Amino acid sequence: MMSHLLKRYASRKYLERRNIENSKLSDAALLALMCLKVQYQVATWRKFCQLVSDVMPSLPMLEYSRFMRRCKNLIPIFQSIRSGLIEMSSYGDIAIIDSFPLPLCQDHRKFRAILFQCFADIGYNATKQKYYYGFKVHVVTDTQGLILNYELTPASIHDAKAAPEVIENCPCPFVIADVGYVGKKLQHIFSQMGYQLWTPYRSNMRFAKQHNSRQLKKIRRRIESCFADLTRQGIEHTLTRSLGGLQMNIEAIMLTHNLEVMGMLQTSN
Repeated sequence: MMSHLLKRYASRKYLERRNIENSKLSDAALLALMCLKVQYQVATWRKFCQLVSDVMPSLPMLEYSRFMRRCKNLIPIFQSIRSGLIEMSSYGDIAIIDSFPLPLCQDHRKFRAILFQCFADIGYNATKQKYYYGFKVHVVTDTQGLILNYELTPASIHDAKAAPEVIENCPCPFVIADVGYVGKKLQHIFSQMGYQLWTPYRSNMRFAKQHNSRQLKKIRRRIESCFADLTRQGIEHTLTRSLGGLQMNIEAIMLTHNLEVMGMLQTSN
């Protein structure tokens, strides 16, 4: 399957690059291994490499540092495959937008953490009602949980501020969000972009009872099931020390999730 996805969505320049026939491990095998790591929820890449060597001794496994470099080089391929799969899927007219925290350290270290200090910062997790140090992942899905787009921002960035960039080029004209996206300004921005944004009103807002559709609120909660799957696959527990490694982890998890939603991979549950 991975060979088919590569041939269909990777650029010809990439597929015909110099000395590719001399590769010890093919790109298709690397993609399959990265998805396998996500599905079996192995904590670290080093542990996964050792596990693969022990379980599949006949596989010509690469030396660890070389394996990681090859995997990071596959980031654009992951993005191309994910975009191509979205184009061929039937996603309907409704999209759901929301975000979840991506902490980089434990709570007691959040004020002295230095990892990614030029990019990450301190934000508030409204669900757990506590502050954390790290990033925030803004996600757009369809009603089946297929991830249409995502953006990684510092933890302090408000959902409404990141929403226009995340929703750009979304194929669904109707967007459902939670109360964090309430506001006439954002409604106007979405309207100019060609989208209709629906959010529930806060309980103290005028006409809240008439506006707050139980059916639409039920549909919006489907993105929380998607976030639960991503958490199960380890997206909130990254041990990487580089931005490239972080992006590689996220892309591998996002693609694996979409392949499972589309029925192209068997779920690990």
